[in-house]
Amino acid sequence: MKSMLKRNLQGLALAGALAFSGAASAHVWQIGWNGNTDGSLDFFGVSYHTGGISGTGSVDDFAANPAGFVINGTNVTFDVGSVVNLNDCRGLGGTSGTCSPLWNGLGLDGFVTAVGSYTTSGDFYGKYASVNLTTSELTALGIGTGNNSVTLGTFSQNVHWANLTFASATVPINIVVPPDTSNVPEPTTLALLGIAALGGVMRRKAK
Repeated sequence: MKSMLKRNLQGLALAGALAFSGAASAHVWQIGWNGNTDGSLDFFGVSYHTGGISGTGSVDDFAANPAGFVINGTNVTFDVGSVVNLNDCRGLGGTSGTCSPLWNGLGLDGFVTAVGSYTTSGDFYGKYASVNLTTSELTALGIGTGNNSVTLGTFSQNVHWANLTFASATVPINIVVPPDTSNVPEPTTLALLGIAALGGVMRRKAK
């Protein structure tokens, strides 16, 4: 199941996750998020350093080498095949930066940036990976409707997607769940009901 692939509930320690090194070290240096109209939430992690996508069987193959976010203490694996090459653009991005049009085009609701010299001078956006979480998966992580205080980090079996230091790991994330429209009559149904009601009024007047 997708949720079983995403969630690694064995509590891998971050320190242990760094024990394996990839061919190139990238590290997640920005974490962003975006709410969707169905109430789900997308989390994005952008890598630091150049490198592109390594391919199947590599550090970017999350089925073979799990990596992802630590959300409220639970490991949530990046979606398999979610890596997007940002072509090593340079410059700060975030929600309205001047770096990759692909990254900025996500229109993020919010993001948090790691602490370091690259955050002031701007540095490479090598690639990003993401994970989509449904409303039920968010509920299991303690994230519900409204403003949530969420603790974020990353885990990885190699340094490629490892966590850099964030000034504050706890960030506010606002979740807006769309209203339930499943019981709202369709326009055709409403029109038929209106005609029936009008017919009843006309019959009463005729009497």
